[in-house]
Amino acid sequence: MRHLYDTRPYDVVIIGGSFAGLATAMPLRGYRVLVLDPYPIGSHQVSACATPWAVAKAVGAQAAIQELHHTLTLHIGHRGHTTSEFDLPEPFVTFDYGQFCQAMLAQTHAEVCQTRAAQIGEGAVVTEQGVVSARFVVNAAGWRQAAGQPARPARTDGYALETELPLRLDNVQGLHFYIEHSLIPNGYAWVFPCGAFTRIGIASFAAGLRLRPVLAAFLDRFGLRMGQTHGGVLAINRRVPILQGVFYVGDAAGHCLPVSGEGIRTAIQHGQSCGQAIANVLSGCWSAERARSWYTQQVQRTDSFHARLHRLQPWVSRIPEPLLAGVARVCAVTSVGRRLLAQYLSSSGGLPEASRMSQDTAQCQ
Repeated sequence: MRHLYDTRPYDVVIIGGSFAGLATAMPLRGYRVLVLDPYPIGSHQVSACATPWAVAKAVGAQAAIQELHHTLTLHIGHRGHTTSEFDLPEPFVTFDYGQFCQAMLAQTHAEVCQTRAAQIGEGAVVTEQGVVSARFVVNAAGWRQAAGQPARPARTDGYALETELPLRLDNVQGLHFYIEHSLIPNGYAWVFPCGAFTRIGIASFAAGLRLRPVLAAFLDRFGLRMGQTHGGVLAINRRVPILQGVFYVGDAAGHCLPVSGEGIRTAIQHGQSCGQAIANVLSGCWSAERARSWYTQQVQRTDSFHARLHRLQPWVSRIPEPLLAGVARVCAVTSVGRRLLAQYLSSSGGLPEASRMSQDTAQCQ
């Protein structure tokens, strides 16, 4: 842990040492970068930790992979009455959060200070240990740090809760999602195998739903009891990517996707773009104004798809389960399902590129 006794300005200060913050730091190797986080890097898991294999490869975190998944199974109706299995167009992985974050950190030259940011502004961050200044400030600290931003549009974020148990469920392979309106009115449950463990959780986009009793009821179907839990807000409401000169990335900018709740891939994508833009300024290729404009454009490229998912979100809970199950069965036995999943990945930004993660290979655009 580093204390803020050094008053020399940094090139970049990044608030938040998880996926978005570390992805931002990776293209900034060779510059003076400070990452601020109130917890040791990789120690504060709030995610289900599942993402496309290509994401883990792009950030050099293959060693953190616990299991590779080629299928997605959708269970619809009371107690998962109807089941449809889909071949994934891109394999997904479940991984160890701590190892994943440490692998990302190892590929940066960033300094790390364990402290909480109290006030964030252009060129300076006030922390519990003092004030640190930098040419650029990036807020990747999650949804709490976005509270002062104007949301776009003003809709309710989702909430998720998960428990990880040291066991394997019989005959469970791949990623499993459960849609059952009587259990979760506007959301879903999941079962993710991950090596010797299984992660079981729920996500809800319905305001006021108490997640812990719902998760306990879902676990009871498998004869299981809840272990330690983690979770938090699914920040699906887009916010401005730059505010008062500060770059916003990941949950702080509402980059989590509606309907699916996927946030790791999008956080890393936009963190990658943010780091690239800043690196181009520090190398003398771009002006700061151009970097802010380019980063904003990169985020806005996925705005229309994000908005479509937002409009779809409430309909998932309104469509009768038999109709939803019928559509899922047709998609599963034809090529439609695979095409839709591929379109979902591409329209939401695609997959990160390993070559863009390193400043050593970055080229000014």
